[in-house]
Amino acid sequence: MFTMKKNSYYIIVPILFFTSQLYALPRFALLRGEGNCLGCHVNPTGGQIRSPGGESYAINDLAMWKRGDSNSFTGAIARGLRIGGDFRSQALYFANKSPLYNSVQSDSASQGKLIKRGDTTVHITSFQSMSLALELDIKATNTLRGFFRYDPLNTITPSEGWAMLQFIHSSGEIFQSGDVVTNAYIKLGAFLPAFGIRFDDHTVYVKGGDGSLSGFSRAGFFWSPGYRDVGAEIGTLLFDHIGIVAGIFNGSESFPNGQPPNFATDPSNNKAICFRINSSGEIIEDILSGEIGFSHYQHNHTNNGVAANLTLNAIHFSLRAGPLTVLNEYDFGNNILPSGSDGQTVAKAEGFCSESALRITKGIDAIFRYEFFKDEDPIGVTITQVKSRIMIGAQWFPLRFLEIRPEYRIAVGSTPNINDSSIRDDFSENTLLIQTHLFF
Repeated sequence: MFTMKKNSYYIIVPILFFTSQLYALPRFALLRGEGNCLGCHVNPTGGQIRSPGGESYAINDLAMWKRGDSNSFTGAIARGLRIGGDFRSQALYFANKSPLYNSVQSDSASQGKLIKRGDTTVHITSFQSMSLALELDIKATNTLRGFFRYDPLNTITPSEGWAMLQFIHSSGEIFQSGDVVTNAYIKLGAFLPAFGIRFDDHTVYVKGGDGSLSGFSRAGFFWSPGYRDVGAEIGTLLFDHIGIVAGIFNGSESFPNGQPPNFATDPSNNKAICFRINSSGEIIEDILSGEIGFSHYQHNHTNNGVAANLTLNAIHFSLRAGPLTVLNEYDFGNNILPSGSDGQTVAKAEGFCSESALRITKGIDAIFRYEFFKDEDPIGVTITQVKSRIMIGAQWFPLRFLEIRPEYRIAVGSTPNINDSSIRDDFSENTLLIQTHLFF
């Protein structure tokens, strides 16, 4: 059971939970002894522009050197109107070690087969612009607000927008929050459904995954960068620790690459549903806290005229012990459209991600991540080449608006032998990157 930080009673319920989702850091909620995102973000499911609580955390608890004062930037441009930004870029070095074959027959002994010439390493050095997003938060009343985001670097789905009404709120504007129902809201528009842990890295396999720079197939689910769907979402927070979110959407994962046109309609008229339930809180005050929960996504649709009822489930569990946080998510489903898909589903898919972060000192966290991904065709043959990946890195927040993230990743996979598809040849991918993130 979880104990309340400021109250001497227990919550006697099944321990079910959820953390946050894209560009948010759910471990920060754990470090604060919370599991919901309302303490730092205006979006109840996390990410995007921060609330006053999030701004205070960024200045007083996150940045290594505090440089905030009464004249520092707040984002407010008028009463009830604020702007924000999310600018990301990175420099990377990539090396791929893979088997290479002669393109011609070598001799009569080859019997018409291509000859493996050993391993060849391909090196790539590159710079990448990742995000140049501008955000607008409109607070019409204490409980009614709108949000708009535009990113010109995302050429497929550059914009996102939603309106939200918190009909149970501490202000009592509509209904007064109480000890049982702390908050309840309804959100309408184009946004990311609440599913799983909101890892801040969209390339993890349980989210949008990652494509190989050397041409190997992608690994990951359909939550591609900038993913959004059009629909409605209702959520509530019970006892300040139990979160329940349910939504109905058009089902954007059925579009190529999981990215429909902005504010698109679904011609199939088969709506997708998404559900998430979580429980979170402190076990030992200021020392031990945790979250546990379950998410479900389902979209019954057709694929080339054949029924393909897509289902995806996630079990997620997170724990914080002192300066250490661990986020775990295991996803599994049927008839999945994997990351980068051209619209073709796979019979089964599963993925796992475990990310540990250790607070070294104020402003610096050491990060370690392990993950794997596997998908199969209808007869059980593995399709994806990447098998697993580890990442060792760090996050440095020297100042309020600045994050610098160095990472080293090693991915291990296999590809079918060019002469005998029943045999698979191993390969590895190594990536070193330094990411710069400016946020306000």
